Amino acid sequence: MALGSQKSNVQALSDITGLVHEIFVGDILPAVRWESVTAQLFMTAGEGQYRYDGESMNGATDLLRPHGALGTDGELPDSSHVDAANWQTTPVRRYVRRAVDNFTEAAATKGEGSFADFGTRIFDQLWGAFRLMEIRHAVGSSDGVLCKVLARSSSTVVTTTAGYNHAGTNPLLMIDEGMVIAWLDSSNSNAVGGAAKVTALNYSTNAITVDSATTWEVATPAVNDLIVAATTPLATADYFATEYQNAKNGMMDIVDPDASATTVFNISESTYPRWQPYRNASSTFDHIEVTEFARKQASKSTFPVSPQSHTMIAHPAIVAELARSLVGFQQQQQLGKTLEGGYQTVRIAGWDIAEDEYQLHDVLYNVCNEDLYTVSLVEAGYFDEDGSMYERISDFDGKEFYVRDYCNSFSPRRNRHGALTGITLANVTATDFDPTPNY
Repeated sequence: MALGSQKSNVQALSDITGLVHEIFVGDILPAVRWESVTAQLFMTAGEGQYRYDGESMNGATDLLRPHGALGTDGELPDSSHVDAANWQTTPVRRYVRRAVDNFTEAAATKGEGSFADFGTRIFDQLWGAFRLMEIRHAVGSSDGVLCKVLARSSSTVVTTTAGYNHAGTNPLLMIDEGMVIAWLDSSNSNAVGGAAKVTALNYSTNAITVDSATTWEVATPAVNDLIVAATTPLATADYFATEYQNAKNGMMDIVDPDASATTVFNISESTYPRWQPYRNASSTFDHIEVTEFARKQASKSTFPVSPQSHTMIAHPAIVAELARSLVGFQQQQQLGKTLEGGYQTVRIAGWDIAEDEYQLHDVLYNVCNEDLYTVSLVEAGYFDEDGSMYERISDFDGKEFYVRDYCNSFSPRRNRHGALTGITLANVTATDFDPTPNY
């Protein structure tokens, strides 16, 4: 008896899909990293003797030297004293919010062969979003600017520039698909010109595509308009707000590498020049310049500046550029001190430098750890003062929860911090070291 082909008798997988399912092993793997030594520095900065009582925190610092001492033939000098300058800082309000469908949560519980525990994933994303905000606030400034408009390409596309409102820095460092953003009309006192949700990013051209021309182009975005985070794409909603001038003080406030601020923490820099951090424009950028910069900073701040008291922070491209300048001197990189959070600095030319890929592309900071403070009015945590961290969603089978944080960062002695600015990267490309997939 001849044997015929049995292929036609084999039941196809598509006929028995009700009996099989895909098996997922393990949990969702973290393929995207969002860590920043700058954010860690701000998060671990203590409150010291400072606290918020009421709407603001006020303090004083001496920015003038005492005078009136002299030698005479016996006559006494006039009595005199020097007034302290008063500084002020206020807490800001920061939030992240999530909502859960109860049915979805019940159906997606972790079990054999399941994708992942839905509730755990939502909580992880909530705190991940909070950490990304911490990075944005620590590196950027209290104005909350993500980047600026370079050009309008269409009713739903803009090309961007100047990340953190700083020329030369990648504008897409802190923007992701699904994020709600708004643009502010720089020709109209930064009034809101529109808002929408990001649907796509072009990491080569720095273009942002949004989901709705109707909500995005209430007016028409133009060069130098600001882009900020927003609560909702609908600018007419009663809960619409942007992050503009609502963010926490960051490096660009406390150290101000662009020297764009005239008054910081209520003290005028022109009236009190010693209130300024030490800033020096880079010219040669090598280990000699870095060494001279630290010594100049010590002289101007009239305080010790050393690898023990300070931490240099820079974008990895800057560290790579500096390392290249040492090749001819046979000075090798080595591990430096370990910072809180497990971050390891690299010691180059005798200085500990912490690398932060979310930092500005042309600035080397030298920050005094002991003169940086973060003070909380209410510690970051779930709002549960009504008895539960969850709140039922009205007329729907679901619940929501949010984290709130009332705090701010500041420095009562700004002249202990410094920035080497305008660094030229002659041998490396900054975007090669960014956490964006533009390769």
